[in-house]
Amino acid sequence: MRDCDVLIVGAGPAGCATAMLAARGGLSTVVLDRPRRAQTWPGESLPPGMGNLVCSVFGANVLSESDHRRAIGTRSVWGDTALIETDFLANPLGEGWILDRARFDAAARDAVFACGVDIVRVRHIGRLTRGLSAWHLNLGDDTCLLARFLVDASGRSSALLRRLGIPRIAADRQIAILSIYPDDGDSYCGTTVEAVAEGWWYTTPVPHGRRVLAYVTDADLWRQGMQDWHALLSETHHVGRCAGRGARSALPGAYSAGIAQAQQLAGENWLAVGDAAMSFDPLSSQGLASAILMGAKAGDAIAHPNRDEAIAAWVEDYRMLFAEHADLKTYYARLERRWPHSTFWRRRQEPDNDRTDPHEAATANRRGA
Repeated sequence: MRDCDVLIVGAGPAGCATAMLAARGGLSTVVLDRPRRAQTWPGESLPPGMGNLVCSVFGANVLSESDHRRAIGTRSVWGDTALIETDFLANPLGEGWILDRARFDAAARDAVFACGVDIVRVRHIGRLTRGLSAWHLNLGDDTCLLARFLVDASGRSSALLRRLGIPRIAADRQIAILSIYPDDGDSYCGTTVEAVAEGWWYTTPVPHGRRVLAYVTDADLWRQGMQDWHALLSETHHVGRCAGRGARSALPGAYSAGIAQAQQLAGENWLAVGDAAMSFDPLSSQGLASAILMGAKAGDAIAHPNRDEAIAAWVEDYRMLFAEHADLKTYYARLERRWPHSTFWRRRQEPDNDRTDPHEAATANRRGA
C-alpha cells in the first residue's frame, strides 16, 4: 500500500495547480492521470493578465510562443449587426493567449513532476473507502493508495464526488456544436463571437494552422443535424465570413458546455476543483483561468497550518466567483434584445423564471452530447 498526504484525481490544469501549491507547502502529493481524459475545450484562451498567473503557478516555460499564440483582442456582434473589436494592445494587463490545450496540459504536468509530485497513470479508479485517518482508493489492479486528503479534479465527470454521493447542480442545458479544421479564415488573431436567434457562434484560429468554429445553444433546442449547422452559419452576419471557406465542409460534433456546480465543494479531508467543482459558460473565457487560480488557492489551503479555516475561506471565494459569473452572464444576455421571443435568450435574461431542474438538464446534456 502506498501512502501520501494529498491524492489528486485528475491531471488537468486544476489538478496540477493544486498539486504544485500543495507540494510547495511541504506535502507529499500524488496525481492520478487517466489516459482517457475528458475532452479539452478547443480554442481555449487566457484573457489579458492571466498569463502572469499561469506562469506564477507553473513557471514561464508553460506559455511558449512556439506552442501557443498571442491574442490581440476579441470581436463581437452583440445587440446589433455591427462587428465591434476590443483591442488587447490598449489593455494595461497586456495581450491574451490562444492555447494548444494538449501541449499546455503536458507542460503543466511536466512542471508538476519537476516539483517532486508523483504522477501515476491509471486506467481505472475502483472502490473508495475511508479509514480512521485516511482515504483508501483501489485502482482496480490490486493497487491501493492511502491518502490523508483527497482532491477531485476529474472534470465534469466528478469521479470522486459521485462516489461520495455529491451531485452536480446544472444551471442550464447548454451544448456547443463544434468543429476544428484547417484554417483558411481571416487573419484576425483573436476570438470572434456573434449572437443569433437561439444561441451564439464563435470562431478562433488555434495554433498550428487550425481553426475552431462552434454554435452554442441549449440541448433541447438543438434538433438539427450537420446540414442545419451549416445553414445556420450561412445566416450569420460576420462569423461565416471570418471562419473561411473550410467551414463549409467541416464536420461538427457536440460538446457539453453547460454551467454547473457541485452541491458541496469541500468536506472532511476532501475538496473539488476545476470543472468537478464548477463549470463556466465558454462565453466568459473564464473556465481555465478560474480552474488554475482556484486550484492554486486550494493547494495553499490544504497546506495551511489552519487547514479547516483556510478551506472554508476558499469555498466562500469559489461561491462568490460563481455568483459573479452568473450575474455577468445575465448582464450580457440582457444586452441582446433583438429576439424577444427567443427561448434561449429568455432563459438567460430572466433566469429566476426558468429554473432548470438538475436531472432534466443532465438528461438534456447527455442527449445533446
